[in-house]
Amino acid sequence: MVTLSLLSLSLLSLLGVRGEVAPNFDNCKGSFFKNTPVSGLNIALPTPLEPNTQGLENPAQCLSAYNAASPAYICQRNGNHYYFATLYDRARRIPLYSAYEMDIQGVPNREGSIVYYEPQLVHPDLISQQMDKKGSLSEIKKYNQNNGCNERSPQYRQNYKLGWSQALDDNFGSYDRGHLNPAGHHGNQDAAKATMTHTNVAPQDRKMNNGPWNQYETKLKNVLSVGCSKMYVVTGVVPSGTWVDQNQRVNVPSHYWNAYCCTDNNGNPLKSGGALGPNTAQDVVTEYKSVTDLENDLRGPLRVDNNFNIFNGC
Repeated sequence: MVTLSLLSLSLLSLLGVRGEVAPNFDNCKGSFFKNTPVSGLNIALPTPLEPNTQGLENPAQCLSAYNAASPAYICQRNGNHYYFATLYDRARRIPLYSAYEMDIQGVPNREGSIVYYEPQLVHPDLISQQMDKKGSLSEIKKYNQNNGCNERSPQYRQNYKLGWSQALDDNFGSYDRGHLNPAGHHGNQDAAKATMTHTNVAPQDRKMNNGPWNQYETKLKNVLSVGCSKMYVVTGVVPSGTWVDQNQRVNVPSHYWNAYCCTDNNGNPLKSGGALGPNTAQDVVTEYKSVTDLENDLRGPLRVDNNFNIFNGC
């Protein structure tokens, strides 16, 4: 038994090294300008605890992700390739930001729909890539069987576990599932499909999503990237005190924000800028010609200090 336990721990350690959900963005740091993630954005809420564990068998193993650190660092993976990075707020069940390198030359590829989930948010040693709901539930079922998690307990049931760890398809109410990293900023089919995950979307007002914000995303791809060799992009949200429903499962951001860094062939910055839009039907998106100006305006609503920095030196 001791030998088997040690072997299991070794295997879990190896899986953690290659896992998509990790303590940092080391596996996908190329998504950031100068390989440097956003700093000073310490606004994630503590991960919610399962309120009723009395009488549960083996809760430490069967609820292994429920006490995990928040936020979660997700290197968004499709197959064997990492396409972008997401900082995910486990408590609010929304991404705080997604960072990626835009495909400047590629023809926008919008194929697919938002069907993927992140199994490692349920249990850290599950498969390290996105899966649809059927596949995710199957992985949870196998985990339960292998670890003595009896599904007679409601907290151990597959749908409950998946919904505890992240937003489900039916948790958005009247809101759109607003992409932070839009599929239209990628020409590669696999990269576009990688954006179709619930860990890359947050509740967004339908008129804003289909109107001013969509227009800005198109401008970012077709106009603001002109003359750039590379375009590094970070799109985030400002959490609020509003939730989709009274159960306070999924937070509704008050604003969406975007920042970009345009570089030349040698990786030197040419320009930076961004945008900020209220998550309402108002026809307003404020654009910035400097990411520094955007950071200054975000510090108040994000409730962060001067350590908040989106790009390192752009």
